[in-house]
Amino acid sequence: MAPLAHSAMYKVCDDIGCFGSAILAGMDAAIEDGVDVLSLSLGGASVPFYEDSIAVGAFSAIRNGIFVSCSAGNAGPVNASLANEAPWILTVGASTVDRSIRATVYLGNKDLFDGESLFQPKDFPQDYMPLVYPGLNGGQDAAWCAPGSLNDIDVKGKVVLCDRGGNIARIAKGQTVKDAGGAAMILANAEIDGDTTEVDAHVLPASHVAYYVGVTIKTYINSTSSPAATIIFRGTVIGVDSAPAMASFSSRGPSLASPGILKPDIVGPGVSILAA
Repeated sequence: MAPLAHSAMYKVCDDIGCFGSAILAGMDAAIEDGVDVLSLSLGGASVPFYEDSIAVGAFSAIRNGIFVSCSAGNAGPVNASLANEAPWILTVGASTVDRSIRATVYLGNKDLFDGESLFQPKDFPQDYMPLVYPGLNGGQDAAWCAPGSLNDIDVKGKVVLCDRGGNIARIAKGQTVKDAGGAAMILANAEIDGDTTEVDAHVLPASHVAYYVGVTIKTYINSTSSPAATIIFRGTVIGVDSAPAMASFSSRGPSLASPGILKPDIVGPGVSILAA
């Protein structure tokens, strides 16, 4: 925001959804009010521009000298998953930042793997604890640490490796581990999630790690009769070499409505953003 700038907000969504008529009405009101910039963090599937309420409203705004910026969408990393791809819109994707709130997984074979967690307990023991992967013998729900899936698996006092996915919230997986008596959780990305990890306020000591780390940990578990691990909480670390990188969830081009359009136009910080 520029100093002394006025912020105008228009409600275009309700509990049911965001109807095209409401979006157009909101954009028309903004044009009538004489705003200088329109920023929309909403969108849907790619459709022809003449059927796209945001594209139509944005074209009208541009003709009135109003700059329009829209989110690319959160349907990545699949190709052609883009929203708001009209050429008169600045389409913005999400990227990682060079800050990590570090939670390092320390395996019994001395391997170290960096992950992330907003929950940073100061008194978590650094001694090794038994490491278990419920998906080894417990089925897919147990691999996902779905609610109730660990009731018949001995995870008490252990570090539990959970797979991301199954339409189960990341923090909810930790709650399942905690309810079953687990001491800590390692949350491993699915292949589609790649290396993008999230800084979550977990309900127990946890570390969210990249896909390749999860694969490596599973290989380690299968290689020994007594797998063990702990988590070292290191707090905020600045200067992550891989940043900025496109977030795995951020939608990609090309446009389905007009395949010659390659977007997003720019990316900006959109992963693990801490704000009051």
